[in-house]
Amino acid sequence: MDSLEVRLDRLLNLLIQRPTANELLKNLETDLLASFKISNAIIFNLDSHNVATELYSNNPYPETADYVDFKSVLNLLAPTSNISTLTASVIAKSNNNDFIVIPISNGKILKGYILLKIEAHNLTPQELHLIEIIGKVCAVYLKVELPELKHPHLTKELSSKVSFSARQLQILQGFVEGKTNHELAEDLGFSVSTIRHETMEIYRTLGASDRKEAAKIAQDKSII
Repeated sequence: MDSLEVRLDRLLNLLIQRPTANELLKNLETDLLASFKISNAIIFNLDSHNVATELYSNNPYPETADYVDFKSVLNLLAPTSNISTLTASVIAKSNNNDFIVIPISNGKILKGYILLKIEAHNLTPQELHLIEIIGKVCAVYLKVELPELKHPHLTKELSSKVSFSARQLQILQGFVEGKTNHELAEDLGFSVSTIRHETMEIYRTLGASDRKEAAKIAQDKSII
């Protein structure tokens, strides 16, 4: 089995490429934690009322006994809002270690969780420690990169299917393709000032600070 150092090296090489949330989850399942048979990885955010909302998952959970079991694990952390009361050993686990919940925080306040569903049995303390360290590094990355964790209002706005005009969707597609304002103006037949105006509207709606972040949000949320 690969050592923690080897896995961390692969993880850091991945994070340098700024993967989307779903790309990171898929990598946990198929590479970094594949030897532990990760059958699901889900990212949740936590609002000011400590209500957890599912943001990203490669395998959305059905309403099954497993789902109920997982909810009970989340409840171990959900009432807690101050990260200072948590330590490395307080990462939530189900009794048989088939669910692990890793908090995402900004240093003081809990922002969300990563849930890992593990099919491997009889994990050693060293193996659990490895999973937790990998999870914590992912949590730090997601706290910085996920707009929903930086701008909590996004969850409600985007989940209610924010609508964009056809023009704005074309501009968003241009962001994904790396086009400049001048290139978009020429392609779409609008003035550069119009492109700039629509770009600012897109930023405002998505809570993005630049076109790269806007493109990432739009792709993660399947807006385009």
